[in-house]
Amino acid sequence: MGDSGATRPTNAGLLEDIREVVAGGVSSSMRAASIPVPLVVRRARGCLLWDVEDTEIVDFNMGYGPHVFGYADREVLDEVADQFAQGHMTGLPHAQDAEAGALIAELVPGVEQVRFANSGTEAITSVLRLARAATGRSLVVTFEGHYHGWSETVLRVGKNTLHLQGHEPTDVVPGAPGMIPEALAHTRQLPWNDEQAVRDLFARCGDRIAAVILEPVLVNACVIPPAPGFLELLRDLTTRSGAKLVFDEVITGFRVARGGAQERYGVEPDLTVLSKVLGGGFPVAAFGGRKSAMTMLASNEAHHAGVYAGNHAALRAVVAMLRKIRATPGLYEELEDIGAYAEQSLREVFAAEKRNVLISRVGSIMSVSLLKRPVRSGAGLRETASAIDFSHHRRFQMQAQRAGVYFHPNALEPWFLSTAHTREVIDKASGALSRALISLV
Repeated sequence: MGDSGATRPTNAGLLEDIREVVAGGVSSSMRAASIPVPLVVRRARGCLLWDVEDTEIVDFNMGYGPHVFGYADREVLDEVADQFAQGHMTGLPHAQDAEAGALIAELVPGVEQVRFANSGTEAITSVLRLARAATGRSLVVTFEGHYHGWSETVLRVGKNTLHLQGHEPTDVVPGAPGMIPEALAHTRQLPWNDEQAVRDLFARCGDRIAAVILEPVLVNACVIPPAPGFLELLRDLTTRSGAKLVFDEVITGFRVARGGAQERYGVEPDLTVLSKVLGGGFPVAAFGGRKSAMTMLASNEAHHAGVYAGNHAALRAVVAMLRKIRATPGLYEELEDIGAYAEQSLREVFAAEKRNVLISRVGSIMSVSLLKRPVRSGAGLRETASAIDFSHHRRFQMQAQRAGVYFHPNALEPWFLSTAHTREVIDKASGALSRALISLV
């Protein structure tokens, strides 16, 4: 066992203690590679973490994205604490259900009705089942590099191994040991932003497609926005074929604009999935659309369940978070300014050390990847991934963490900014990142 008793705890020692009782030391396989340098958090506030050794760290991971106002936001936490005092879970309708749903409907263009879930994976599983029930079809179209949770019917080979394994975009490769390969037989995967591939698939089997699901901005494998006209093409093809267009806005919802990517790009899907910013870090998700798209759930002809779905504490967090977003009219201009300043600062850091780097950004979501060679503007995921220097990027992350800055060590993972990332904080972090780069050989 690690450090205990009167001995001052260390990250490495306490992580070993955790691994004794928590398999691998983490409760999500997605986090297994996130701590090549041991890190155990004691507390977090704003955009700062303090580990068990009382080291202060500037964080650009931000809980994988939900904290647009920073960690430990009192306006949200005080509301949720009050709800716990009143009872946080009865399994029955609550008066705030109406407000939570109404706030989503007010802010998100394509949503009039919702159902609540506990996680993005749960919500996506339910929304795809709803699309299949509503259309009477089974085929679901996904895009390479997009992550839609870990359920059996959508998890394909990991985004960080695509470029190494030589798979074609349409290969059916289960994303984890123990999956049933046949569960993926009713999906087709296409390259992101490939208009011809989409047109060809709809020409061949458009009458069998139940849904096209996508991150309207690819943020789970670098940050690659939709090509001009691509979302509009998907909207047109799904409408004409009778398929459902599903935007997975688990990350982009309430982050790239008040109404998410569908507001930013002006394309309305049939169904939308939301999480992360929705609850400011509390475990909650939602899916919804126009009332016509939710008819089968409203009449209980389609199935969606979950004992803890829509629990009162989670929905109080939703109400508090969305009220604050609604009451902060300049929020997204501020986040855009913070993002632009961070992007420019990082470009200067890498330029000073003459390092090839790919930096891409949409609003307050940013991708930073060390490269083996330059990548042309507008390159697709495969071309980009083949140029990334994964080993050096991981070493860079380790040195940065030692210098007081944390970001995910996988070069494909996005960075997240918040209103707590002031210019002063970004300047401080840029200095630490510069020192980390200099230390690489």
